[in-house]
Amino acid sequence: MSCVAFFRGMGVGLVAGAAFAAAVMTRKQSMKTCVGRGMQNMGNAVDRVLGDIIDSVCG
Repeated sequence: MSCVAFFRGMGVGLVAGAAFAAAVMTRKQSMKTCVGRGMQNMGNAVDRVLGDIIDSVCG
């Protein structure tokens, strides 16, 4: 498998997961629980990694 195909697949998976999460969360929820904060931190980390990948590939 080539590096480009891997990153393309990862990007498609991340976009699909984000779209699913946006569809499931119909209203704004407060992040008061430990699980909620963990999910928010993981989402932020994925956003940063995806941004770095896009910058390295496109930039």
